[in-house]
Amino acid sequence: MDINNELYDYATAMARVKLIRWHEMPEFSIYSDQLLQLVRDELSFMSFNGDVLVTKSMVNNYVKWGMMPKPIKKKYDKLQIVYVLVITLLKPILPIMKIKEGIQLQILIEGHENAYNSFCTVLEESLQEVFLPIIEQRQNYTFKERTLSADKLAISSITLALSSKLLTEKIIETKIIKLAKPTQSEGDSRDK
Repeated sequence: MDINNELYDYATAMARVKLIRWHEMPEFSIYSDQLLQLVRDELSFMSFNGDVLVTKSMVNNYVKWGMMPKPIKKKYDKLQIVYVLVITLLKPILPIMKIKEGIQLQILIEGHENAYNSFCTVLEESLQEVFLPIIEQRQNYTFKERTLSADKLAISSITLALSSKLLTEKIIETKIIKLAKPTQSEGDSRDK
């Protein structure tokens, strides 16, 4: 596959993704509109063609289904923000109830703050693992071997799956766009 510039640019951006860490979260409670904006801003790298990543109804359902703690007086704190970020990231890959179980498992292993920060680190590593070969090699791709610790096996597997899904979607999107639009030289030859 000959890499196109759009895919190269996308891979470059994806390899640089850095998620907000626990200590960078607001120290005060925020309203749902602020929560939604924070999540959209943080996860904009996942949005294709204006996809809606999260809505107020989705968040309300997460609370109703016991996926996350309830807001207090219609305000969301750091813990609830983290839940919405992680659920939004994982829902394209796992059924919602498996996400709930996975979050609970990781919290049991590491506690809230460490579980979230570990998740961020492992996701960033997975994105780099999937997207850096595209930037560096541009022709044939060799994915590096990765050693996973037992306590990070679940989050490593799911973040690698998410990274691979995002790459696949972008490859399909850019190929479809490339096929749909004739190149300048093809357009010139048709006019003759």
